[in-house]
Amino acid sequence: MNELLRLLQQKINIKNLCIYSREDTTAETLISILAVLKLENLYIISNDYVRASFEDMIDEFSECDDFSDKTLPNISYFMPNEDLGFTLENETDALVFDSSENIDDILALSNLKPYNLIGFTFDSSEDAFTIWETYRKVSHSIDIISYPDGFNPQAMQWEKRDSDIELSVVFPMYNVAPYLDQCVKSVTEWDADYIELLFVDDGSPDNSAEIIEGYAKNDPRIKLIRKPNGGCASARQKGMEEAKGRYIGFIDPDDFIDPSMFRKLLRAALIGNFQMAYCGYKEYYQSNGQSRVAPDLIGAPYMYGTTNPDDIRDLACYMRVAIWRGIYSMDMINNAGIHFYTDLRRFDDLPFKMETLAATKSVVSVPEHLYYYRLNRPGQDVTANDDRLYVHEPIFKYLDEFFKKAGKKELVDALQICKIHTHIYAIEKIENKYLKGYLKLAQKDLDGYGYKRSKMLYSQAIARSARMYHKLIHYKSTMLIKMFKARQRRKQKAGADIQAAISNSIKKVSK
Repeated sequence: MNELLRLLQQKINIKNLCIYSREDTTAETLISILAVLKLENLYIISNDYVRASFEDMIDEFSECDDFSDKTLPNISYFMPNEDLGFTLENETDALVFDSSENIDDILALSNLKPYNLIGFTFDSSEDAFTIWETYRKVSHSIDIISYPDGFNPQAMQWEKRDSDIELSVVFPMYNVAPYLDQCVKSVTEWDADYIELLFVDDGSPDNSAEIIEGYAKNDPRIKLIRKPNGGCASARQKGMEEAKGRYIGFIDPDDFIDPSMFRKLLRAALIGNFQMAYCGYKEYYQSNGQSRVAPDLIGAPYMYGTTNPDDIRDLACYMRVAIWRGIYSMDMINNAGIHFYTDLRRFDDLPFKMETLAATKSVVSVPEHLYYYRLNRPGQDVTANDDRLYVHEPIFKYLDEFFKKAGKKELVDALQICKIHTHIYAIEKIENKYLKGYLKLAQKDLDGYGYKRSKMLYSQAIARSARMYHKLIHYKSTMLIKMFKARQRRKQKAGADIQAAISNSIKKVSK
């Protein structure tokens, strides 16, 4: 209950306090509350046993020499579910609750309309989020300490803003009409009224805008934004400029989600006051309708939430570029000056990922795979294997400038690790006729950090095969790179063949 006192002291001049309790709050705690707050009215909602205990506490308080100069507030007692006959709408009012086996009792007290809500939950994060969903309509500040896994406390600190929108989701649209129905239906199944869905028509020549207009007629959360064609980055940036949410997320509208995704992400972000929340994703193969889990960093420590700079740095180094499976604090984005680089026609999600992870101070994961990333559709950037991959040169120029301003060596190191993984990805994909040109820009980019310095960093931070790539990139050895690429492909194919054989054997045994 010391945490309760701290939260109460943060509120300005609490005069009228209502305490809901099904547990025996100690005399020491009650005396401390009366000592730190100059209350005018104290309302106690409890059963007979707790009420008797409270009355004994008050007697003890009034006889205490240390508090002889204190004036006791007017104290009123009520039974749970009793018609209370008062409200708590003033800025100097607060409702405090302790953990309850039945949160329906707490939800019922929302008719008091407390300006400040403070409490504890021990059962699940769902309890805290459900309480928030109810009280956000009537309260101006909500502070809830919860223990969703029994021992790691999460602290919600929510304050009402001018906008009632908690989450904005941006959809950049260009030639995605065949996929929109599946995407929109997967998102709108969650019927929360505190989200907005911003579909940005990037001058698309198909009927994507008309499809969204049809949905918007029946769902006021859906908004269509039109702009001349400028590429995905410009569409995302336009959506971010129009967004009103406390948090923002992005969906590529040729993809789709588990209908619970954004609710779970917002719940995780809010109950722990995290600046970023993300989940896992699945690669969805359009050709056969099958999907497979994309391995990534979604377990401990991230599933419990972390403020550890080393943990966050590891995400910058090794987390896949997949900004669409997360939500991000708009305050963090605005304070850090993060934006999409509108002159980038592709892969604009890479700088956004790196800049948000450089800026964020807290991250939490939902350890479920809730986003479906569609592969094998015409026009998809992920299929690029030509000089379109040269776009990594301007991307890393932007990032060098951003991280230079940050002025933190550990972040610069994280960027260097991200760079080698990105360049290896491009080298393994790119056609051989474009390889020489790509090696030139990759060598210049990586050696800007210093070859020996990079070699020392990579000795502990990346795999042996990646270290070999780094050496070959440094010497721009096109022939050796081609040979090494072929060798890596043979190893990957052999591994895939072994995995397929194991899977087939398992299927035969299971039959």
